[in-house]
Amino acid sequence: MPRSLIEVEALLQQLEHALQHAGCWSAKSPTSEALHSSAPFACDHLRFEQWLQFIFIPKLREHLTANKPLPNAMGLHPMGEQCFSEPLSRATVLPVLAQIDLFFKV
Repeated sequence: MPRSLIEVEALLQQLEHALQHAGCWSAKSPTSEALHSSAPFACDHLRFEQWLQFIFIPKLREHLTANKPLPNAMGLHPMGEQCFSEPLSRATVLPVLAQIDLFFKV
């Protein structure tokens, strides 16, 4: 299923806004070491919302800009369910993660 680059960018913008609205957006970038973690979701150095902001969103935008192939599947929502405990983040961020997972479902 071909994915519209415009739709992917719109989902990334929705995710940014949801993270900001929930107070999960950071003004300070993590260390270089944290950004180059090889652990899933960089869980050894970053909180999940930091991984979304500083690794996931930029990497997906890089793929869009360079016209690189996009992933065939995502599994963000289950991780979000485990990581987001605050009612506001659950109400704003989790639905966007579910949309992203559904959009990339093969």
